[in-house]
Amino acid sequence: MAETATPVEAGGTTLPGVRVVTAAAVCLLAYSYLFGLWPSRHGYPADAIVAVRSWVNQPTGLGEDFGFLGTALLLMAAGHAIAGVDRWSVAARLLRRVVPAVVCAVAVGALLLLAGAEPLTDAAVTTPVAAVVLAVLLVVGLRPLERSAPWVAVLVQLEIICVLVMVGGWATDAGGPDVLRLLGLVAGLGPLIALGQVAWLVRAGRLTAAHGVGLGFVAVALLVVADRMAPELAGYWHPLGGVLALLVFLIALPRGAAIAATRPVRWLSSRAVPLYVFIPVVGYAVTGVLAQGVPLVLALLVGTLCAGAAAEGLHRGLEKVA
Repeated sequence: MAETATPVEAGGTTLPGVRVVTAAAVCLLAYSYLFGLWPSRHGYPADAIVAVRSWVNQPTGLGEDFGFLGTALLLMAAGHAIAGVDRWSVAARLLRRVVPAVVCAVAVGALLLLAGAEPLTDAAVTTPVAAVVLAVLLVVGLRPLERSAPWVAVLVQLEIICVLVMVGGWATDAGGPDVLRLLGLVAGLGPLIALGQVAWLVRAGRLTAAHGVGLGFVAVALLVVADRMAPELAGYWHPLGGVLALLVFLIALPRGAAIAATRPVRWLSSRAVPLYVFIPVVGYAVTGVLAQGVPLVLALLVGTLCAGAAAEGLHRGLEKVA
């Protein structure tokens, strides 16, 4: 039977629509990292991938090979998940799920590097993880204010994000410390997480629709500011991609019960964090090793399966510990 949840329960349980979005985001990231990025970096141009990139991704601002769309959807789902949870539950969930997954991914990546493989450790992979950690710190710190004035708490959170983005832009222009520039890039993803929080607050009746729309406009404006502050983001149209991701998220949020009950969606959504870290680490590395001796399609499929197996192993290990 499909899981149901009232809006007030949505912070403690996962709504069917959020599960569908999470599963779709993981698939988009797997496509982006393995089927799009790896062949492009290693001289294996695929006509179908290039055609989709030229005719769909670049004109619509969906991100190169749907990677940013998948990241944005996953960050909104993360914001929705942490919005209504008690501050200590948020911290416990972070320690129980995200931290072990990141530690395992770092350890496995180091072993693969020693073995001569090539895991993917780009900023596109690490920055969203840091953005979630930053968002959790802000949510936990602002929880007392959120209980009395939810819209003020979200607005303060967005103002802090704006300051961090501006500081990062200053560090980029003035040659300031790299840590400030990186902090600005991390904060630039914060509005996507805030949009997920706003969606939960509106559904839970904690925010009026008017407040939700207003905060949504502020978050989107911050995406535009972040896009202009970081030269490396120029040309990717991240604000447009973020708006499209928001539309998909809002459409899927109240729906998807039938799809969410299917086994593939349940598996993908429940293992989203392990899959997120192991697709670029294990899947990317295994693809690189196998592509030297087998057809690329087979290497990509085996790499995907290995990432799934690693994620399943980590998920079961975490379940036993919990």
